[in-house]
Amino acid sequence: MYIFRKGGKRSFLRFAESAERTGAAIEAEMALLCWVASKGMTVTTPMASKNGRCVETVETDLGPFHAVVFAELQGSQGALEELSTAQFEVWGATLGKLHAMMHLYQDPRLSARWTWRDHLTLAQTYMQKNEPRVQAEFDHLTSFLSALPVTETNSGLIHGDFELDNLFWQDDTIALLDFDDCSYSWYVADVAFALRDLFATGVDQSLPSFRAFIRGYSEHSSLDEELISHLPTFMRLANFITYAKLVRAMDIAMDQDYPEVYTSLLLKLENWVHNYKASLLS
Repeated sequence: MYIFRKGGKRSFLRFAESAERTGAAIEAEMALLCWVASKGMTVTTPMASKNGRCVETVETDLGPFHAVVFAELQGSQGALEELSTAQFEVWGATLGKLHAMMHLYQDPRLSARWTWRDHLTLAQTYMQKNEPRVQAEFDHLTSFLSALPVTETNSGLIHGDFELDNLFWQDDTIALLDFDDCSYSWYVADVAFALRDLFATGVDQSLPSFRAFIRGYSEHSSLDEELISHLPTFMRLANFITYAKLVRAMDIAMDQDYPEVYTSLLLKLENWVHNYKASLLS
């Protein structure tokens, strides 16, 4: 992601390696964003290139990369510990509204978007060798999720990363960005992905903030009660995918003279990976 200014306004240039995201999948994402915006939700929408395209593909020495540009969203971002119960309810209501809306969206290009199984399969390719605990976690998640019911009402297209970093508060409404992980999964998975910071030390469904989130969500969509009971497993799925992405991102030479801010970030990510693997012992 790169930031630049156009006409004095900040814009964001996003690159995706072709091995990670196909051009067709990104085209489907851009079409979805435009459709959601046309239905009244505030989302970041793509800006056309000089060629009039929302997605440009560029050949490089590292292979093809797909590029899109987004305008900056207005609003403020909230910290988890600063949110009121009412704001948790608005957060949940926005996700419920988005799910209800995307459930109605029909476009043949959506066949290019991934499923939860595709995400797990890709994550497996990033797994480090000789990590039996990580492999066991992959096997457990694959087996458990494969046995869950998939119906028209409990699953569909989800955002995939509906946490606070991707939300901008505009008074009493929320503007949305980063549909990059939009895929087909259970709607409850989106709830788990959104609230992973709230449940960092374990899922507690008695929390007033969680109940407010679900109350807001239920204003627009319903959640499968049995699947809600599996929130801890969906949290494990979110953590596993995060682990795999970090392993891939950290596959770089460590003998370089990197800036201090970069080495500090690497240390932070290494600690996260270490703590995640340690957590698998339990």
